Amino acid sequence: MTGDRGQTPRYRVSGLSRREFLRRSLLLGIGGSALPGLLAACAPQAAPQPQPPAQTSQQPKRGGTLTIVRPIDAVSLDPTNDTTSAGGWIATNIFESLLKLDYDMSLKPWLAERWEQVAPDRWRFYLKQGVKFHDGTDLNAEAVKISVERAISPQSRAASFFRGIKGAEVRDNYTVDIVTDGPYGPLLRAVSTWFMSIVSPAALQKYGQDFGRNPVGTGPFKFVEWRTNATITIERWDGYWGDKAYLDRVIYKVVPEESNRMLALQTGEADMVMIPALAQVAQFKRDNRFVVHEVDGLRVVFFGFNVNRPPVNDVRVRQAMNYAFDRKPVIDNILEGNALPATSLISPGIVGYKDLSQYWAYDPRKAEELMRQAGYTKGSDGFWAKDGQRLTLKHYSPRGRYPKDAEISEAFQAAMRQFGIQIDLQILEWGTLLNKYTRTGLDAELGTLGWTDVPADAHYTLGSLFSCASIPPNGFNGMEYCNPAVDELTARGRANPDEAQRGQIYAQAFETIAKDAVLVPVYNTKEIIITSAAVKGYRIHKSEYLDWLQYTWLDK
Repeated sequence: MTGDRGQTPRYRVSGLSRREFLRRSLLLGIGGSALPGLLAACAPQAAPQPQPPAQTSQQPKRGGTLTIVRPIDAVSLDPTNDTTSAGGWIATNIFESLLKLDYDMSLKPWLAERWEQVAPDRWRFYLKQGVKFHDGTDLNAEAVKISVERAISPQSRAASFFRGIKGAEVRDNYTVDIVTDGPYGPLLRAVSTWFMSIVSPAALQKYGQDFGRNPVGTGPFKFVEWRTNATITIERWDGYWGDKAYLDRVIYKVVPEESNRMLALQTGEADMVMIPALAQVAQFKRDNRFVVHEVDGLRVVFFGFNVNRPPVNDVRVRQAMNYAFDRKPVIDNILEGNALPATSLISPGIVGYKDLSQYWAYDPRKAEELMRQAGYTKGSDGFWAKDGQRLTLKHYSPRGRYPKDAEISEAFQAAMRQFGIQIDLQILEWGTLLNKYTRTGLDAELGTLGWTDVPADAHYTLGSLFSCASIPPNGFNGMEYCNPAVDELTARGRANPDEAQRGQIYAQAFETIAKDAVLVPVYNTKEIIITSAAVKGYRIHKSEYLDWLQYTWLDK
């Protein structure tokens, strides 16, 4: 894929003024499967540990502080209250789940040594014994029950991920049942997510609403300190039940400007960069002082329509905007080839994936035809209008939450201006935009968002992002899309224990959503993290949320 980038003209947007960037964008033409099965789900398996990559034969060294720079701060470190990777990067080193979604996307035992399905609506988990939380209390079935019920409660930001899970029942001190409202095919994938991490009941009682600032789990690192919008510090926990972490400490620093993050790595102030400057990736690949870790990711970045707000409540307008947007120059020139074209509403490899890109293939003639069918005419000023009113839309975007999120939103604005639609683009702080998508509702026609199907089974996306039941404040459906046919397909797929059949049902639901043009898919991420060459043993996961550091060490 590096060779592919070399065949494409590239423009370093970071060196351009906004006005010049938009001008060049117009000149460039902007505007113009199934995963491995659940395998031996009912059989005991040896508890796994991530292994250091075979990139070095050196003996790992213990000690040292790893400094990581990242663009934004976490919202919370409570697994039920921060559903973004900004929290996940840290929390997945503090907490553990019953099962692990490993680097090869297969499910492995973790806090549960084994499990079995004892009834169509009931799975039984047998816990690892001798595990302690960072506060010294024991992991037991009661802790799992409390954690599961917190995750599915209406107060949980993650509740929409787990619809169909009714609760948990303690069988004995180290055996717990998770109960569903009927057959639930992707249950094991659901409980592998960090949103259903097992938390300390004693810490919940001690800290109450402040638990998210004082997280206590069973992971290889324990929480030390959080300085808002500055740093979060974790340190090795020597009471860990498995292999002890090599690092003494990890410090996560907030550095919003990507140029400053890259400079911190170059000067040695930082050892690792999250969401690096894409224009500099090739340069760092050529420099043996650094290592570029990359893998095709699970996130799709898109512009979502609030389908209930005129004039985008007309599906023909939404379809026209999709056909009028040429994504290739965006991927080649803004993302510097460090992303993949979005070919579906989920990423390849997720259960339910089907190539649906025909519904947004660049076709400006078809776009114009749809606008005329919707009753719009293009005036002498080049803008579409109806009943004397120019078509004008409001669009919210974050800056720095996803690779080049604000820049691709600006490119879309320029493309729509050339097509004849005026967009008022407003850059919002990430937490504010997330709240609109999930709590108060999206008071704009468009919003930039990225979505990772964390368990790699599309029930997660369909139920949380497109379900009638997930319209704010009950979920992530800030588009306010409600189609009973999609909900019926989602429920039918979720109830099917056969992964291949489940995926076919999900694919039907996604095709319906694509026809309804609920969003403008832009790109599928490549997960890219750059480290100093002194960082050893690090592995990058396809899921942006999972950034395990247990086996990472420093050769300095």
